[in-house]
Amino acid sequence: MKPQPRAGPGDLVALSPRAARSSLAKLIPYAVGVWPLLASALVCILASSLLELSVPWVMGFLLLDTVVKQARLDELPRVVFLLVAIFLGQKGVGFLQDYFQELANQRLVHRLRCDLFHHLQCLPVRFFDRGRTGELTARVTSDIDSVEGFLPTLVDDVVTDAVLLLGTLYFLFRVQPRLTLYVAPTVLVLAFALILFRPRVKRFARRVRAMIGDLAAMASETLAGVRVVKGFLGEDYEVRRFAAQSLQVLRARVGVVTLRSLCYATVDLGVLLGTIIVVSVAAPKVVAGTFSVGALVAYLGYLGKLYGPAKRLSKVNVSIQKTLAAADRIFEVMDLPPEETARVAAAPVLRPAFPAGVSPQSAPGVLFEQVTFSYGGGRPALKDFTLDVAPGEAVALVGRSGAGKTTVVNLLLRFYAPDSGRILLDGVPLDQIPLGELRGQIGLVSQDVFLFSGTIRDNIAYALPTATDEDVVEAARRANAHGFISALPQGYASSAGERGVQLSGGQRQRIAIARAWLRRPRLLILDEATSHLDSESEHYVQEAFDRVAQGRTVFLIAHRLSTLWNADKIVVIENGTIVQAGRHEELLQSAGIYRRLYRLQQRPGPQSRTAEER
Repeated sequence: MKPQPRAGPGDLVALSPRAARSSLAKLIPYAVGVWPLLASALVCILASSLLELSVPWVMGFLLLDTVVKQARLDELPRVVFLLVAIFLGQKGVGFLQDYFQELANQRLVHRLRCDLFHHLQCLPVRFFDRGRTGELTARVTSDIDSVEGFLPTLVDDVVTDAVLLLGTLYFLFRVQPRLTLYVAPTVLVLAFALILFRPRVKRFARRVRAMIGDLAAMASETLAGVRVVKGFLGEDYEVRRFAAQSLQVLRARVGVVTLRSLCYATVDLGVLLGTIIVVSVAAPKVVAGTFSVGALVAYLGYLGKLYGPAKRLSKVNVSIQKTLAAADRIFEVMDLPPEETARVAAAPVLRPAFPAGVSPQSAPGVLFEQVTFSYGGGRPALKDFTLDVAPGEAVALVGRSGAGKTTVVNLLLRFYAPDSGRILLDGVPLDQIPLGELRGQIGLVSQDVFLFSGTIRDNIAYALPTATDEDVVEAARRANAHGFISALPQGYASSAGERGVQLSGGQRQRIAIARAWLRRPRLLILDEATSHLDSESEHYVQEAFDRVAQGRTVFLIAHRLSTLWNADKIVVIENGTIVQAGRHEELLQSAGIYRRLYRLQQRPGPQSRTAEER
């Protein structure tokens, strides 16, 4: 088993508050990007708040003190007209506010989602060695969905209620300044509730988000390995494991609700105190005739509007903390350095990818100079590895599982960087070649071919999206794939299925070869590409290899040594070092690992398998 990679720039680790700006500060630039829509929504909020604040004034002073108390029925139509106008104005302004707000919100979420996905594509392979696909998917989907409430909460709740709160305080002081001074301290109770519960709510909300990510990872892993689960009768075990994880999510969410209820109860206590103060102080004044009934009704109306926004702001605190917990997980990924800068090159000055006299179409020379590399800081996967590959040479890498063969091509593709030593392509160190230029020169066919769920044509053209239909067909012909593709009911428009499940192993390999050939690579890597194929499929794939490898430098990894007889050079790797090198015939004539492995593969029966296992 390959060792786990050590923590590095690409690993997902929790960021300390001192190491990065707060998630709220990182969300602000996204909000600024939609400022015209937000400004329009704010104008609507101000208009709606003013209309709402005018209702108690109309009801108290115009209706009760003027129409009812003074028997001015001639003023009643004006009161009715004002109430209807206020209602219609609120509905019209509210519609515009919802439209501008939702448009701004969806644009913000779209940009954040795309930025996160783009950054994930730019992270180094080392990051994905440790990250779980399901958990990362949860960050792109459910965490983004949680952040979707950021703008509505900020604009509709925070701004709207803040405007109402300030406007209400103004009218309360206008109606009865001294009484308002008695009520104002109760607002401190609300502020205390926010300060007390905010960190606890955020901590619980973050735990819930992490648990949901674990649950998504578990479901994704189980569904991806459904054949193994069913083959080993693991359905009940997986159901129990999933239920146990889901139960943890349930308990964590109940904890969040409990905290939220305690927070709301504290806020309601402040509301009760304020109401008792108003009733106790204002009732005697009304009886004494120093405070009118209309003024009391207006004051109580404004008091309700004071505590209404205050209560909603306490609930907004819970929503904001849940949003920020999701945002923390998003920016935890986005703060990781991308692949190009994840490892600073020893020589930062870039040199041309193609030195003088080297054509972009010519096969490159490759040189490994005393390269040492380890995945987890333990035993090196490669140790003082030196290999010189001439332009156009086909080099086969041979050795037991875990010897370091795949590590060689991983370093060549710059999926990882060497701990020491260097790798040169046409005399240029790899860390001085931009990743796009480097990988654009390499075609890769791996053991586990990954095909996307689109059409066969789309999968072949993935290497070169601008390719024409003629280019795709030519690539398929080169890879011995055109025959079976044409025989499909929809030809190149046939679906490959998720991960290519609708195709056989040999068919998937030939599509992968066509995909690699389409970009006309200078260097071709074939990593265990025939290890799982039957003899007939292997014949077609091997024939395709020979055709597409012409005129290219080739790195070939295979356990079946019979497929390597025509390689220009066979390199035997043991414990990360080269122990033998030469052509097939030369290595068979000398005692060593290669001859022993070759004879074991030629010897049928269980004795051969036992020897190989030893």
